[in-house]
Amino acid sequence: MAPEVLQPGSGYNSKADIWSFGITALELAHGHAPFSKYPPMKVLLMTIQNAPPGLDYDRDKKFSKSFKEMVAMCLVKDQTKRPTVEKLLKHSFFKHAKSPELSVKKLFADLPPLWNRVKALQVSDHNATLRVLRHVSIVFVQCFSFYHRLKMLHS
Repeated sequence: MAPEVLQPGSGYNSKADIWSFGITALELAHGHAPFSKYPPMKVLLMTIQNAPPGLDYDRDKKFSKSFKEMVAMCLVKDQTKRPTVEKLLKHSFFKHAKSPELSVKKLFADLPPLWNRVKALQVSDHNATLRVLRHVSIVFVQCFSFYHRLKMLHS
């Protein structure tokens, strides 16, 4: 959730969607949400008090410079300094993007079947299995949502 949505006075607007898009990109890049190891209330406080999450230019070398820049543009705490959708679409990350259909195919190409991933975790109790399946389904929904956002942006 965007910092301004968590604080009284500002509320939700389209700049909050830009923040959410950046967070979704980070989740897809890292495989988990920023601060996901913390309890929800702590995450809310960290969102307000800490520097925004992002990609580390040294640690995250596998990501392109334009992807890192795009994520950084989206995750600026001051909403007035975040780009509009129109400005974001002019960024080199989107200008040089391949068709969304190709990106989604590549994303899922080397992914082992869901059940193999669940088995690999050697989950012993039923509740843990349900949590794993829930997490995997959330990641799938995020990928699907990201795909549709990209498709809408390219339309």
